[in-house]
Amino acid sequence: MRKVASIFLCLIFMFPAFLNVSLAQEQLRLTLDRCVEMTLESDEEILKAQQEITEAEGALTVARSDEYLQMNFTSWYQRAKHDDRFETKDYNGTLRADQLLVRLGKVPNRVDLAQEQYRQAELKLQSAKTNAVGKTRTIFYNIILIQDEIKERKILRDEIEKKRVRTEERVQKKLALELDLLDVKLELARQDLRINELKRELRVKKSELLQAIGADEEAELEVSGELQDLELTIEDCIGASMTNRVELKDYRGLIERQVRITKETLWELLPELESSYRYKDTSIILRQENSTWDTLLSYEKPIWENEGVGTSERDKWEFTFGLSFPIFDGFRVKGLIQGEEARLERLRIGLLQKEKQIRLEVRNAYREVADKKELMDIRSAEVILRRKTLERMEAIMETPVISQKYPRLAGITFDDVIRARESYTDAQKSYFDQRLNYMLAREDLRRKMGIVE
Repeated sequence: MRKVASIFLCLIFMFPAFLNVSLAQEQLRLTLDRCVEMTLESDEEILKAQQEITEAEGALTVARSDEYLQMNFTSWYQRAKHDDRFETKDYNGTLRADQLLVRLGKVPNRVDLAQEQYRQAELKLQSAKTNAVGKTRTIFYNIILIQDEIKERKILRDEIEKKRVRTEERVQKKLALELDLLDVKLELARQDLRINELKRELRVKKSELLQAIGADEEAELEVSGELQDLELTIEDCIGASMTNRVELKDYRGLIERQVRITKETLWELLPELESSYRYKDTSIILRQENSTWDTLLSYEKPIWENEGVGTSERDKWEFTFGLSFPIFDGFRVKGLIQGEEARLERLRIGLLQKEKQIRLEVRNAYREVADKKELMDIRSAEVILRRKTLERMEAIMETPVISQKYPRLAGITFDDVIRARESYTDAQKSYFDQRLNYMLAREDLRRKMGIVE
């Protein structure tokens, strides 16, 4: 009984450890789309940019708050004794409500600045998404390429292992030299070394991907996918960049804002005007701030009142009107319009320059992708040819009958085979390196197109 109790207690104390191990070894099987989705949900720069949008939205709400109904209640109380026989007591409680009816003229500066801050926050969020997704895609495809290389090198290693077995048999039968066997073992060791290097690199890249997508960095990760060929025309790529690039969106937003500001400068020509009309507790007020005119409907109702004076004035109407018309301003407004129009034209020229620059970037990136793809295909064909050459040379060395039937081939030496193997190994490395360069060129093109997902 004591043994059973001891085992039970051990299991209880060891359960949290088993639980931690199971959590640490969480299995994640992810595709590229899922990685991108997780990145958009967890990347710190994206989250910070989203909070900046929320902050800018709050500032914009504050700046526009006077466009909605404003209500407040004010009250005061005063009591005083002037001499032994005279005492006063005054008090007041008033409810007031204001509603903006019409706004004419320039957009108020506070609203304009808040709108611009919100627009810049949106652009910053898009830029953060583009950078984060581009980073995730690059790491993901890097993992895919490493996995493919490991798979292909394992297949090649199996073939070399079979060749090692054949060579050992030939050495035993005195049909090959011990040097041949050593060379095959060296080739096998090189493949093992490269496979081990790739496995270490794969672990590093998987850790980077787990961090990029905001997952547990101790999780076991398995990714699936393949490197797709680019199927877009250069016109499609340029069109996407003209639509998506953050720099162009910024310029277009600045131009749209400057067009409005240039038109609003004409309001400077109007006179200063203020007016109000009150009947009983209701008023219509026209007020001016800089070059902005607001028409408000105001209602002010005393709830209780005792101010020592009569309140019969509220039962009457009241009208005020004020006008100040500039006769000559020393060409001030003309200078303002000239300056705003010049700023607008400068922005338009800057937009044209940026469009030309981006079109050139996309064209060069597109050609770079095409060049890398062509070079990758050439390297692939070279690997196949080098492999076939090596296989033929080894077959000739291993089969004396072929040497007798084809005397021209009898001159193949051991050094020739070694050089052929080195050439094949170099061609392999060049091919895998070129696949990586092709992937990086593709992702660079995507970034220049401004694509987020």
